[in-house]
Amino acid sequence: MAGASVAQRLDTWLSGYPDIVARRLLHKAPVLLWRLGLGRLVGRPLMLLTTTGRTSGRPRHTPLAAHRMGGRTYAWCPYGGRGHWYRNLTANPVVTVQTAEGARSARAVRIDDDAEVADLYGLLKGFDAALLHRYLESEGIADSVSDVVANKGRLHLVRLAPTLGPGPDPLKADLPWVWALPAFALLWTIANRLRSA
Repeated sequence: MAGASVAQRLDTWLSGYPDIVARRLLHKAPVLLWRLGLGRLVGRPLMLLTTTGRTSGRPRHTPLAAHRMGGRTYAWCPYGGRGHWYRNLTANPVVTVQTAEGARSARAVRIDDDAEVADLYGLLKGFDAALLHRYLESEGIADSVSDVVANKGRLHLVRLAPTLGPGPDPLKADLPWVWALPAFALLWTIANRLRSA
């Protein structure tokens, strides 16, 4: 990254695989916001994907960019096969998707239609061309629609198709009471100032 601008270095750092604690915390911050009761706000640009842990069997929650096209929702793992959520849904494709509209069960389906893959390539290119380029380069796939379509079986991209069966338990907003703490502190401060005036 020698000679790269600060913005380029920051973009690379933010979009890199969360292999260090600071990145992991940054990537998981939306989970905390969801637990604080802000799912309707956070669930507009993001979705919260709940998978079943492949070894633990417990629900695992991951915030992802919501890629939507033609009324369908897609999940892309720009870290390839390293992403734990992707490895979890490969082991058990039934997931729960939470957005601002609520939670629903879905089944992760591999995409095998060439036209759909080509359209998704365009969608992801518009989402973050640099991140897509780095991902394709790491997978040994040329950054062209023809090579992406030719290697569609190697992409870490799934469609989240509706399913009737129950998915893993969605994340609950179990921390909204935390908002009462700053309100209580403010009231306490005001009351003390009024008493001392």
